[in-house]
Amino acid sequence: MNNIKIDNPKIYLIVLNWNDKELSRKCLSSIEKVSYSNYEVLIVDNNSEDGSVEFFKQHFPNYDILSLKDNLKYAGGNNAAVDYLQPNEEDYLVFINNDTIVSSDFLDHLIDPFLNDPNCIITVPKILFAMDINKIWYAGGLVNMWKGTIDHIGIRNFDAPRYSFMMETDYATGCCLCISYTDFEKLNYFDTTFNMYCEDVDLSIRAKKMNRKIVYSPKSIILHSVSQSLGENSLKKIRNKLSGQVKLFWKHASGLQIITLTFHWLLFYLPLGMLKLIYFKLKEK
Repeated sequence: MNNIKIDNPKIYLIVLNWNDKELSRKCLSSIEKVSYSNYEVLIVDNNSEDGSVEFFKQHFPNYDILSLKDNLKYAGGNNAAVDYLQPNEEDYLVFINNDTIVSSDFLDHLIDPFLNDPNCIITVPKILFAMDINKIWYAGGLVNMWKGTIDHIGIRNFDAPRYSFMMETDYATGCCLCISYTDFEKLNYFDTTFNMYCEDVDLSIRAKKMNRKIVYSPKSIILHSVSQSLGENSLKKIRNKLSGQVKLFWKHASGLQIITLTFHWLLFYLPLGMLKLIYFKLKEK
């Protein structure tokens, strides 16, 4: 357990970019307005071909840039960022998607739980839809190892007082999470064998196995530019999500849990997934 407690610890914000400099610009511009004083930003470019690196050098000269020779995706890109930064053991890391807009005090409220609870290992903010800031995208997460399900608490519901209480939660979303460098190192970073989805849930499960807390901190608020409609999901996205979930539960579920979740998937999850695949196949024609 990391027992080092500093009132104003150094925070490194790591922002991944791949061929989406305009979306990243909005995110980085919002970060420039944060009230927390002791932070640095690292832009990680996953081998973009749209001139992103040159754009960032011109518009964000005060931010460090790591230009990767290959697209290492979420896990690999973030891991490479941490190796590049070489933080001190008392420093904190915030992994944040480039399709987000942050509130000015979001870092203050992400760091508070660490200072008040030595058993806290990861913190996550309240995340609202950017297209409708009155609706929840993430207010904590639930993982059911018996049914093989992963769910965002409150998703597509209107924000309400019941989503405004700090609480322990099952998993932190990779859209935005905060962890100390010491604990991230103990967890051996993100598992790069996950292709695109569930790296965050995997990290969370490994953290929970250390008997540590993942804390949802609702006073920390960010906006996420993702569609509220399931119909906006792509066929590729559904396939990648399914692949990530299969790998996740195969890695962490017990033998008995594998049996029960297999039945649940065969009866409920896979038929629903097939209907979605058929829908998007027809939509593409």
